[in-house]
Amino acid sequence: MKSITISILVTIPLLLAALNCTLPARAANVVHLTPGADVAKAVLGAPEDTTFLLATGTYRMQSVKPKNGDVFQGQAGVIFNGSQILTFEAIGNLWYANAKFDHFEDGKCEPSHPFCVDDQDLFIDGKYQTPAASKMDLPSGSWYFDHLSNQVYLPDNPEGHTVELGMSKYAFFGAASGVKLIDIVVEKYANPGQTGAIGGDTWGNGLGAQWSLQNVESRWNHGAGAYLGAGGMISKSSFHHNGQIGVKMIGANTSLIDSDIGWNNQQGFDTGWEAGGAKFGNTSNLVVKLNHVHDNLGEGLWTDTNNINTTYEQNIVENNLSGGIMHEVSYSALIKNNTISGNAAGVLVWLENAQILIQNSSNVEVVGNTVVVPASGGNGITLVNQKRGGGTNGPWVVQNDRVHDNTITYLGPKGYSGIADDTKPHTSNSNSFDGNRYILKGGGANHWYWYYDMSWDKMTQIGRQEAHGNCCN
Repeated sequence: MKSITISILVTIPLLLAALNCTLPARAANVVHLTPGADVAKAVLGAPEDTTFLLATGTYRMQSVKPKNGDVFQGQAGVIFNGSQILTFEAIGNLWYANAKFDHFEDGKCEPSHPFCVDDQDLFIDGKYQTPAASKMDLPSGSWYFDHLSNQVYLPDNPEGHTVELGMSKYAFFGAASGVKLIDIVVEKYANPGQTGAIGGDTWGNGLGAQWSLQNVESRWNHGAGAYLGAGGMISKSSFHHNGQIGVKMIGANTSLIDSDIGWNNQQGFDTGWEAGGAKFGNTSNLVVKLNHVHDNLGEGLWTDTNNINTTYEQNIVENNLSGGIMHEVSYSALIKNNTISGNAAGVLVWLENAQILIQNSSNVEVVGNTVVVPASGGNGITLVNQKRGGGTNGPWVVQNDRVHDNTITYLGPKGYSGIADDTKPHTSNSNSFDGNRYILKGGGANHWYWYYDMSWDKMTQIGRQEAHGNCCN
C-alpha cells in the first residue's frame, strides 16, 4: 500500500476551517518612546503599521518620516518642538549665539513684514521676536540673524530665559499613506511658506494619502500648521499662530471637522499670495464642517482652483482680515448654515472682501447662512465674474449660482450683496438671489449690486431678484 504524507502546515488550517475556527490574530506592532528618543530612528527600525506610544514630554528637533499605516499616539503633554535652544555670550552691548542658517528663503511678504521669507523664527520664553535688518540699534523684542557668520544677536540679556530658534523643517512628513497622529502638539518648526509642519511639501517629498489628525495642536510654525493630501482627515484639532496659514489640503475626499483655526499669518505673508486660516486646492468632495475660524490675518476659509463638490456647513467664521468664505475658480459647492461675521472690517474693494464670496465658480448654492457685515467695511454675499479661463471641469465662470434664504445684517452704511462682472459682454448667467432677509442697522440705501450698485427697489425691479426676499427691518 502506498503511503501518503500531508504537511502539518496544511492540515492544521484545514482542520480549523472544518471546525469553523480561526487562527489567533498577530499581535500589533507597538513601540513605546520617551522624550530624548530618536523617533525617526525608531520608525526606520520598525515595520509598517506600527503604533508608537509617546510618553509625556518634549521631543525636540525630531523630523519623522512615517511608514504606511503608522500611528503616533501621545499621552497628555506630548510636544514635538522643532527649535534649538541657544546659549548666548555678551559682545559689547549685545548678546550673541552661534546658530546654523538653513539657507532656505521663500514666499511673498506684505511690505510691513519683509522677512517672512526667512523660515527660522526666534522665541524667548515662548514669545515670538521680531526679526530686524541689521544688528545696529536693535529694539527690545527684536533679533538679528547674520546669515554669513551664522550668529544670532539680541539687544537684551537673555540670562534666565529660554531662547529657541526654529531649526527642524518638518515634524512628520513624506509619502506614506494611512498615517495617524493623535493627541500631539507640534510647534516652532522652520517649515517654509506653502509647506506643512505636519505633512511636508509637494516639491520633493510628496504628500501621503489618508493622513488623519485627531486632537492635534499645531502652533508657532513658520509656514502652514498642516498640509495634507488626498483622503486627509482633521478633527477636533487646533491650528493657531502659525506663520503663514493654519491648514492646507489638496486632493479627493478631504475633511476638516470640529477644529479651531485662529490667529494665523503671524509672519505677515501676502494675503493674496496665500495666508490666513485654511486653503484648499484641487479637491473633490471636500467637507469643512463645525469649525471655528477666527482672527486670521487673511482669508478665513478659501477654496482655490478646481475644487468640486465642496461642502461648507455649520462653521463659525469671524473677524478674519480679508474675508470669511471664498470659493474661487472652482465648481459646485454647498455653503450652508454657517455663521459669518466681522470679516474684512475696514476693507471694501469692489465686491471682493466679502463674508461669502463666489469668485468665477459655477453651480454653487448658498443657503441658510447668518451673515453680519461690520460697520467699518466689507461686503455681504457676493458673486464676482472676471476673465479667468478654465480648469479641469470647464470654464471658470459665475453661472447657475443660487443665493437664497440667508439673513444678512449690515451694521454700517456700506457694503453690498449681489453680482459684479467686468467681462464684456457679461459671461455670467443664470444666477439668482431670492428669499434672503436683509437687516439694515447702520443706514445706507444702496446695499445691492446687480452689475452696478442699486437700492432694494431697483434690485427687485431692474435686477429682477429677491421675489421672495425681505427688506429692510
